[in-house]
Amino acid sequence: MSSNVTLVTACDKNYLWGAFLLAASTARHLPHVPMQVVQTGFSDEDKTFFTQFPSVSVLSLAADDPRNVANRKAEALLTAETEYIGWLDADCMIVGNIESMLVPENGEFQIRLRGDAENTQIWCNHYETGESRHGVPAAVLTQWRSDVGQLAAPTHNTTCVTNAFILHHRHLDFIRQWKSQIAKVIAPADTGVVDRRSRPYFMTDESVLSSLLAFSSIAPPVAPYRLDQVQQAHVAHFGVNPKPWKRWRKQFWPYHAKVMDLIDWLHSENRAVPPIPWPLRRNNTPLAWAIAQAEAPYAKIRTFGGDLIRRWS
Repeated sequence: MSSNVTLVTACDKNYLWGAFLLAASTARHLPHVPMQVVQTGFSDEDKTFFTQFPSVSVLSLAADDPRNVANRKAEALLTAETEYIGWLDADCMIVGNIESMLVPENGEFQIRLRGDAENTQIWCNHYETGESRHGVPAAVLTQWRSDVGQLAAPTHNTTCVTNAFILHHRHLDFIRQWKSQIAKVIAPADTGVVDRRSRPYFMTDESVLSSLLAFSSIAPPVAPYRLDQVQQAHVAHFGVNPKPWKRWRKQFWPYHAKVMDLIDWLHSENRAVPPIPWPLRRNNTPLAWAIAQAEAPYAKIRTFGGDLIRRWS
């Protein structure tokens, strides 16, 4: 089964350590599953840290697209040729053997769809006055329907999460549609992963894929998302800043021991490791923990304050 799945990620040099943790954890827990790291800005030495793993190959993003790498996931996915193709963000890490969870239960597409409460929180600053705070705001759905120009009514009234998903290769036309739709509605510039100037597409690549799941005539049916269901084997996602290789957040601290164990495993296997940033050095554990603890209340207040500002702006 594993030979029928290729995992793909993409990043620039800022995410080299994230991509390395992902590649190393994949090589450790899924040694027979090929992974493609599609990059921009890596040096030749950088690439060798990845190609030392027999299952990992390094490819290059085209030089003609100035958009953020997050908006170039489709380009990276289209480099894979196996029956199933999986995407993992470069700030993900494999925990345990997830091989049995890779193939979608419906044989087509597994991706996480947000539940009602989470989806409402995502759009809390976008509902019109008096509008029911449920699902995707009506004005956004109207814009999506117009931009996609296919189905009249949405098949989903929620959003998807694009940090990890797997689909059958027969749905690559849908991935090509994602690529062309991003070119249509996302400006050809690096506006970051989040662009709050664009109401219908403020989550950029994720918003565009959500619009296609709602209104594309070739969107694949969605299977239950299983890659986060088992504590002993799942995909971890360091989805907010700072990332662990920059500074540990309290919410990510449960993974500290797992990252340290992965680095120990790399040394035990005589694998080359990029220069280790200070938060990932075992002798800095007390300092990293103290900073994470001290910063947690400030981060909570900052998030709450930002929500209030956006809500009333």
